[in-house]
Amino acid sequence: MAAPGPFERPDDDDEPLPLDEGDVAGKPPDELAARLEALRSGDKDAFLWLMETYGHVVRGVVARRFQGPFDREEVEQEVWVHIFQHRHLVDPARAASFPGWLSTVSFRKCVDLRRRRREEGFTFTQDFSQVVQSPEQEPTTQNRELLQVAAEFMRRLPQQQREFFEMHFLQGLDYAEVGQRLGIGKLRCKYLKRVLAMRARRNRPLMEALGRLASTRKEGP
Repeated sequence: MAAPGPFERPDDDDEPLPLDEGDVAGKPPDELAARLEALRSGDKDAFLWLMETYGHVVRGVVARRFQGPFDREEVEQEVWVHIFQHRHLVDPARAASFPGWLSTVSFRKCVDLRRRRREEGFTFTQDFSQVVQSPEQEPTTQNRELLQVAAEFMRRLPQQQREFFEMHFLQGLDYAEVGQRLGIGKLRCKYLKRVLAMRARRNRPLMEALGRLASTRKEGP
């Protein structure tokens, strides 16, 4: 489901909670209007200013609906990507409505993610790590299929992402081991995991293969 256009209300029954007065207090409307005008032109500084100034609005909405830090980060990132991609629709003359619209977009992204979770029936970062078979086990048809699709997915990744995917998701190495081998820190590992999980969820063949494997496991022998 697509997120609502600027200043539209969602049609879901679960309405977003009202903003606190502190969410919009202390923000000069003229400055906000100027930043929104700059955003329409693709000004990155204006975009970063909006993220820093109104990031708490997004975090507040998301935190009411998700407890996991990974899910929160994913929703927050999708919100700001949506804002930038639809910057040409933002109306500086209606700057006072921007915080409310931002809250609505955040809410809708929460709804979208919860719906995707229900449709998937599994969590990518947890289920995929269970695919790797120990040497004593005989790989199943579903496992072979998933690993073949994963290999094609990896082939299109930049080198560092490809190496991280193989070490963390396929080999099951933790951040410390991966970081030592790649010469990166824990924060970089977390970032790569988040980016790769998001890319994987958008890869239809990979998700369908994982879905078939998850269904087989639920049915049992």
